[in-house]
Amino acid sequence: MKKFVLGISPRYNFEGQNFVRVASYYIEAVQRDNIIPFIIVKSPNLKDTLALCDGFLVIGGNDIDPKYYHENNDLFLSKEINNELDEIDKAIVEYAYESNKPMMGICRGIQAITTFLGGTLYQDLHYNGIKHPLIEEHKHYIDKVENYGIAQKLPNHFLINSYHHQAVKDVPKDFKILYKNADTIEMIESTTKPILAVQWHPEKMIEDENSQIIFNYFFDMFK
Repeated sequence: MKKFVLGISPRYNFEGQNFVRVASYYIEAVQRDNIIPFIIVKSPNLKDTLALCDGFLVIGGNDIDPKYYHENNDLFLSKEINNELDEIDKAIVEYAYESNKPMMGICRGIQAITTFLGGTLYQDLHYNGIKHPLIEEHKHYIDKVENYGIAQKLPNHFLINSYHHQAVKDVPKDFKILYKNADTIEMIESTTKPILAVQWHPEKMIEDENSQIIFNYFFDMFK
């Protein structure tokens, strides 16, 4: 069986930048006999590191500097910005796109893919007046808006979790919006590249059939 190296974006511990981390949820969600998880770190050889990977998972985390989508942070709506993580995510997203390698984004990951491929974000859903109704804390339903790609394998309406205050505003060129929650974009997919991204955390709902469909669809992109 051919093995594939899955490059996973790094995140720092909450107390400081003493070590990189990836939450165990992500590692458990990508367990496959043919997948080798590999945490990417910034180094002078970052491009060579990226070249070792067959695909990429861009995971959740803090906010991206709005300068990347031509806004400022004068109102401090974007929180806990980390320039080094922005640079690493930007390198991963651009490399995956240019090399046509599979990539999936989760939470901050959908925001990174959107931002670094030319889209924009809402810096704060409440401040921007964007409707994002919860049925209970950290849970809401999403609705299909276009039956394209992975959406053909998923229900028209299903329950997800929610842990974010920012969201996609304008999608990048050649991306379709597949699911929304009221005004909030929840899932996008490229029409030209093997790229999929969601705003919620399917890795925290891995026993759910829809989460399994999403990860299986992503890994089916590997060849």
